[in-house]
Amino acid sequence: MEWNPQGASMPTREEIAACVGPKADAYRRRFERFGADGETRFAFSWNWPAFFAGTWWYLYRKMYGWALLDFVLSVALGWTLFVPLLWAVARAVTGDYLYFRRVERMVRDSRPLLSAGVPADDPARIERLAREGGVHAWVPRVAVAIVVLLLLLGVLFFGTLWEMMPPLRDIWRDAPGRWT
Repeated sequence: MEWNPQGASMPTREEIAACVGPKADAYRRRFERFGADGETRFAFSWNWPAFFAGTWWYLYRKMYGWALLDFVLSVALGWTLFVPLLWAVARAVTGDYLYFRRVERMVRDSRPLLSAGVPADDPARIERLAREGGVHAWVPRVAVAIVVLLLLLGVLFFGTLWEMMPPLRDIWRDAPGRWT
């Protein structure tokens, strides 16, 4: 199925700025590679936030289906190091393209039909794109709060474990590295 029907134009600078929100110019330059010849095609790109943040990046950019898929796959792939690292690389390589597809679909769905008589640069349509697109400003704060909470719970858990199991304390009677 073709994403970009013949004759449909790519999103304009104003439409991309409305849909993307912060860093619209950086994303616009990335998006130009995906629709350079008038057809939507995948091109290699790298997205560091998608690599490191994963599910949180998808939530920040309002890509809920991809966030759910990323979370499920991250849990299902286990606690190894190699497989999640490969998954993070796949996220970083495809993140910009998936986001471009979302922005392109939003713009295409918001454009009026030619017979509707509504101008293409209607301010109400651009405002609606900004409302439905953009980012969730709460996601970075929640992500940091959850990471801090998990670290505190880990310290509490291992501190309690250390106190409950005397053989663990007996491994190092004196702190390692001390000169006695």
